[in-house]
Amino acid sequence: MVPRDPFDANVVCVAKERPASQDSAGATASDDDALRCIACGHRISERAFRSEMNGAHEHTFVNPGGIVHHLGCFVAAPGCIHVGSTEQAFTWFPGWSWQVAVCGNCRAHVGWIFRCGGEQFHGLILKMLRV
Repeated sequence: MVPRDPFDANVVCVAKERPASQDSAGATASDDDALRCIACGHRISERAFRSEMNGAHEHTFVNPGGIVHHLGCFVAAPGCIHVGSTEQAFTWFPGWSWQVAVCGNCRAHVGWIFRCGGEQFHGLILKMLRV
């Protein structure tokens, strides 16, 4: 259940569906659907892992330093590694903690992983990905 007001203090976590690209054996979509790191070409995620948070796939946020980030939400980003501590301050998704996500190959910052009550999703910086 998604609250009507995304800034409501009683935010609940949203369960994610299995990506449509996976069949019952766990096979994934073809390489044509790959979303790759703009810096090195490493496979970060795929189109089929797109998801919605608060009713939308894409979101634009400004961090406390004034930097604007345009994100896409994804249920999985297996090409990322997560660095630094998990934070709850300044979260763009109330109730969700976050941690920096970087490319698993070149370590370019590609977004964040958000976690809440055993659920998780990635908010990836769309300009850091190429098809």
